[in-house]
Amino acid sequence: MNSPSEQAVGVRVRDLVRDVVAVCAPEEAVMVDGLLRRSDAEVLARLRRRRGDRDPLGFGLAEIAPLVAPLLWLTLDRAREKLAENLVEVASRGSSALWRRVRWRVRRRRSAPEVIPPLTRDQQRLVHRMVLEAAGEAGLSPDLGRRIADGVVAGLALADPDDQPDERPDEAAEGGPGHVPGER
Repeated sequence: MNSPSEQAVGVRVRDLVRDVVAVCAPEEAVMVDGLLRRSDAEVLARLRRRRGDRDPLGFGLAEIAPLVAPLLWLTLDRAREKLAENLVEVASRGSSALWRRVRWRVRRRRSAPEVIPPLTRDQQRLVHRMVLEAAGEAGLSPDLGRRIADGVVAGLALADPDDQPDERPDEAAEGGPGHVPGER
């Protein structure tokens, strides 16, 4: 088990998606519950997969009514990646030992739930802008896009790391995603 200093501090992407969808698009709660049964890596793979192969007409529910949950999950993942890239860039300019440590931790946590660390105000503004842009590109109303972006930033800013469970209940029974037998 990780020591408290090794545990990720921040907001799980999955929890933030669930909370924002509950407020801004409650009709998608059933879909989010289904997504939450899978690991973050599986969810992202499914959301990124092109549907063109199975949909010869080229349209589906997402083209009729933009869905908030997939848009939010993918946008938060892009934001998390961009923030991590910035961290690695800054670290690589500084100490090479620090950069190696960051790289090792990123590799080690690939199977763990995706976490967005505590952000500065500028980073929160960046995430807010990314969510607004993604909502606009998806065809959501400006009002709904603003509510979603505000909900995301509020969730990021107000998250209490002490409220974060160490693992999901269903992961505990199965050993969790990426679990190696014999490890705990």
